[in-house]
Amino acid sequence: MKKRYFREGMKNMDEKNWRMRFKYRVDLSSRVTHLTKGETAEEAFRNLINILEERRIRGSETSSGFICGKTPAVCLQEAPLTAIAENLQYEEKLRKEENHKVRYLGFGIRFQKNFIYKKNGRPVIYDETNRAKEYLPENEWWRIVKLDLSNKEHIIDWTHEREWRVPGELCFEYSQCEIIVPNSKYYKKFVKYCLDKNREDILLKIRGIVVIASVYF
Repeated sequence: MKKRYFREGMKNMDEKNWRMRFKYRVDLSSRVTHLTKGETAEEAFRNLINILEERRIRGSETSSGFICGKTPAVCLQEAPLTAIAENLQYEEKLRKEENHKVRYLGFGIRFQKNFIYKKNGRPVIYDETNRAKEYLPENEWWRIVKLDLSNKEHIIDWTHEREWRVPGELCFEYSQCEIIVPNSKYYKKFVKYCLDKNREDILLKIRGIVVIASVYF
């Protein structure tokens, strides 16, 4: 009886029960994460600082990213922190062994999922690009991420990122975000930057700072 009640309740949850579900699922996250790009750690750190100074993440375009259509979009990952840490390790492995370009490093900014939803953020649609364009209106093409498992020699699969996108740009307040840095060195550097630039307001208002190295080990 109790089990049946639980299932019925899941059909229409309030926010309290919605959040409770995340406590019991290691594969889910109540937050989404934007990781910053940079050819070096210093460049990625600077990009994070610029985002915080502007309180805005500019959307990528077809020319600068992998966005379909004419609408720029901000890219985020729904994956839990442990999965993001694993993705970062895998990206590092690709750069070292296969000379892949730098896609992102361990710097970023996290938001509550429902905040992103209210900003018109949505999960992407993984599919063959031309097929997805057939059933989506052109103003929704920004949600398409190519998925192709048909060729054993050339698999295209980014579903591990559980990507969300926000069309246009994403503006936010410090109280709506958490900061991600890769290690204690950049934690101290971030705090020092805020103090040296008289930006204690950032430290006081953000929801927290996550050090990715503490997730690895």
